[in-house]
Amino acid sequence: MFKWPEGLPSAKSPAQLADYTELICWRDNFLSSTALFKLLGRLEENDYSDGVPEEDEGIESAVGAAFDEIDRRSKACGDGYPFEIADQGYTLRSKKDDGNRKHMICKYTLYKYMLLATRLNMKTNREHACIDGTLLFEKLSAEAACEYIGDRAQSLVFGTSSGADFRGKIDNLCKRIGEGDGFVNRNDAPPTVKDDSLDIVVWKQFADRRAGKLIAFGQCKTGTSYRDTLTQLQPGSFCDEWLASPLVLKPVRMFFVADAISQSRWYGMARKAGLLFDRCRIVDFCDKVTEDVWADIAAWTEAAARATELLDIDN
Repeated sequence: MFKWPEGLPSAKSPAQLADYTELICWRDNFLSSTALFKLLGRLEENDYSDGVPEEDEGIESAVGAAFDEIDRRSKACGDGYPFEIADQGYTLRSKKDDGNRKHMICKYTLYKYMLLATRLNMKTNREHACIDGTLLFEKLSAEAACEYIGDRAQSLVFGTSSGADFRGKIDNLCKRIGEGDGFVNRNDAPPTVKDDSLDIVVWKQFADRRAGKLIAFGQCKTGTSYRDTLTQLQPGSFCDEWLASPLVLKPVRMFFVADAISQSRWYGMARKAGLLFDRCRIVDFCDKVTEDVWADIAAWTEAAARATELLDIDN
């Protein structure tokens, strides 16, 4: 799984190639399919050097699949995709700010933030501009979930909720949603978990504040090592283990990834993960990002881009 800036994508993965194409286009403002073909031909580990008779045909097919994936992303992001396919499908270009598109430029930056949050090593390279990029993704995911659920939805980033320990976080959660009656430990030993895979909670409250409402539990993942965690969060088990009283309705399970998931992998992942939000779906439902989250995303993205040679350090 390639990581920017030193890694190289697999020619057999349209999603990796699409990310790589977007990163090069971001750096150089455009990338033609011919140039991508040449880049793939120089990969140190050529996926098509294993006895395939027509190596060029294999690379040409890989380039075509990458541009097909880019076209899918462009449609899935609505007006928030920061690149455009030009020259009758043979070139990818960066969209430019014409001075009158603040909303679109904001969404373009959201996409680029998640592109970097996928392709950087988010264990060793997660902090830029003194901002933790993984925690920032949880905040962004909470806002996307609220917008998706609709007017009057509220959210909580569980890991940073008030309460220094796990018990305090559970107590605060129950107070906020108006259900659950606080923390309980049904184990013989004290809890050792920090969040038990719960990253965000989103709910839609009624004026009567009675129990029985739409509540969603979400897990958030940057990077590319998330496939083994798709079923990690189990809202029913979480509530049974840590809440003093059961919730009237079982929370909906949500899963958020900074990655852009290709169509070939979508069904299986969605079946395992619950309500699945990938990079494109998050962009699609982030029209009302709060100013503080937007400011952090802009600062982190610019700093990360400069540090990884996507932007000129001197400019």
